Amino acid sequence: MIKASNSYSSKAFTLIEMMVVVVLVGIAATIIIPRLYMRKPHAEWQTVLDSLNNMVFFARQEAISDQKVYRLLFKSNPNSLDYVVVEQENIDVEDQTKKNYEQAKSYYFDTHYDFDESIKMVAFYVGGKEQFEEKKDTGLCYVVPNGLVQDVMIRLVRKKGDKESRVSFKMMPFEGKFIMYEGFLKPEK
Repeated sequence: MIKASNSYSSKAFTLIEMMVVVVLVGIAATIIIPRLYMRKPHAEWQTVLDSLNNMVFFARQEAISDQKVYRLLFKSNPNSLDYVVVEQENIDVEDQTKKNYEQAKSYYFDTHYDFDESIKMVAFYVGGKEQFEEKKDTGLCYVVPNGLVQDVMIRLVRKKGDKESRVSFKMMPFEGKFIMYEGFLKPEK
């Protein structure tokens, strides 16, 4: 014979237990989510340095294999994102004595790099001369067919809220890569 029981036993959660869990998840989310959005890896100096060095490496490899001059075009835009483009030298079909440059094409590598909105290039030096003033916010770094890279220096500023960080990227021509220095280096003459 089956005996009926008046006591109700359940292994389910109570409403109060559920609300405590929801409140704890909400508190954790309000702490963690803003921190994830504040930390943009593409705005970190090491990420920018690695991206530029990858572009230089690509331009060097292409210059050596194609036996053509390549260049990196650095463009500073006051009202939009600063960017870098790898360009390839080509002979003008209408005038064989002239050369023009167009963006290099690649199936495996993006030859255009946009800086994060918090980062601005403020100066670009070649041989101690500031190029952004002379060439309307444009700097050029040439890579010759033997893989040597022009000696350039870039000054960059990153603004995060009320904090400002300054670095200089100096090209090592024989190594074909940028080295990062804290602060602004004095340009060499």
